[in-house]
Amino acid sequence: MKAGGPFSYPAGMYLLFLDESGIPGEDGIFALGGVAIRADQWAEVKDRFETCLEEAGWPADKEFKWSEISRSTAAADAAYPVYDCLATLPIRSLVTVPYTEGDDPVNREKFFANPDLIYRTAFTFVAERYQRFLAHHESHGVIVLDSRQYETDDRLRRYFDRIHTEGTDFAELDRIVDGLLLGPSHFSLGLQLADLVVGPTRTAQFSGPGTARHCFKTLKPTFMTHPASGALEGVGLKVFPHQETTREDDRLFRPA
Repeated sequence: MKAGGPFSYPAGMYLLFLDESGIPGEDGIFALGGVAIRADQWAEVKDRFETCLEEAGWPADKEFKWSEISRSTAAADAAYPVYDCLATLPIRSLVTVPYTEGDDPVNREKFFANPDLIYRTAFTFVAERYQRFLAHHESHGVIVLDSRQYETDDRLRRYFDRIHTEGTDFAELDRIVDGLLLGPSHFSLGLQLADLVVGPTRTAQFSGPGTARHCFKTLKPTFMTHPASGALEGVGLKVFPHQETTREDDRLFRPA
């Protein structure tokens, strides 16, 4: 998938690959996010990432996933060099992390009443931030999502069609090309990279020091930031609702 290839994406167009972490309606903390890659840099990202996996000793025929890192000694050993590599790639990370079990009944009714609404809330936050990113770069982009089930995919497509036509409460989505692309992650390097970004970002919100926090901190330079202030919070990382914290270490991971 590259500029001039079979998909014929313009060189300056961005592809935002999204994956989820956690289960809407079952886990108290859900996350949706991933990586934006410029179409003309796709080949570079692919070649460099595959070289990185090879140098880390990861088998070429096996997908490297965040879930494997906690289950496999080999994946855990490869994690740090792989994330060091990810931090140098021409990717821009974007993640939203809704805390869905808060005590505010208004938030629950408006944003978290059921699994579909939780997913739509997270997707809306991502789309609004992607729109602003594309506007700043005077570009356009598409969204590629990890497919779930036909019924849920179809409902999300219809929801996207609506907000793409009408806009959200805070943004017109005119920079995002009409229509969502959905597919299984094992057929897409972009979705694999999204998994490696969204997994540790979510886990870092509630875990102590360890692999997730190390990997998230390593990835922080890749996150979208405000073009004027350089702020990460509310731009490349949206935690909602605001989570108060008194621990100094947590200030690296939760918006102030």
